[in-house]
Amino acid sequence: MAGRPREFDEDKVLEAAMGAFWDNGYESTSLADLVAATGLHKGSLYQAFGDKHSLFIRSLKRYLSDVRAQKTAMLAAAESPLSGVRGLFHGFIDMADAEEDPSKGCLAVKAMTEMAPHDPDVQKVMEEHMAIMQRSIQSQLEKAQAAGELGLEKSPEMVAGLLLVFMNGLATWANAGASAAEAHDLLEGQLNALL
Repeated sequence: MAGRPREFDEDKVLEAAMGAFWDNGYESTSLADLVAATGLHKGSLYQAFGDKHSLFIRSLKRYLSDVRAQKTAMLAAAESPLSGVRGLFHGFIDMADAEEDPSKGCLAVKAMTEMAPHDPDVQKVMEEHMAIMQRSIQSQLEKAQAAGELGLEKSPEMVAGLLLVFMNGLATWANAGASAAEAHDLLEGQLNALL
C-alpha cells in the first residue's frame, strides 16, 4: 500500500529552511523557526527531511546549486571567456549587495568558516562545491588562453584557486562591514594582478 502523497513543494520548503538558516545561523535556528519558515508541522518536517542537521545539509546543497546556476548563466552571457571571469566575480559582489540584508553574508562562506572546521558533512559539501567551482573557472581561463586573452605562462588551475580563495576572504571582510564599492576595487586589483 502506498503512503499518502506529500502535500507540499519540497523545493519551496528547502528554500524557506535555507532562508531561516541564512538569517539566524545554524546553531541559532530553532525548530520553531523552521516550523514558522516552512509552514510545516514538526512531524511533517522531520518525516520529510530528517533532523535539523539533515535539513541544513539539504538546504545548503540547494543554496550552492543556485549559486552554480547563477555562475553558469553569467559565464554564458559574457562576450568573451575572460570578460566572463571578470563579470562573474564582480557579479557575486553585486548579488550579495542586492540582498535585503547584505550584512547576513554569504551562506556558503558562513558554512565554510563556522561549521566546516568541526562538521565533516558540511566540510564534504563545501569541498565538493569548491572543486566544482574551481574546475568551471579553470575551464573558462583555459578558453581565455585559447582565445589569446590570457598569457600562456599563467596556470589556469592556480589562477582559479587563487581567485576563489580571494573571494572567500573578500566575502568575510564584506560581511564585517566593507562596502560593495570597496569590494569591487579590491577585486579589480586582484583580477589585474592575476590576469
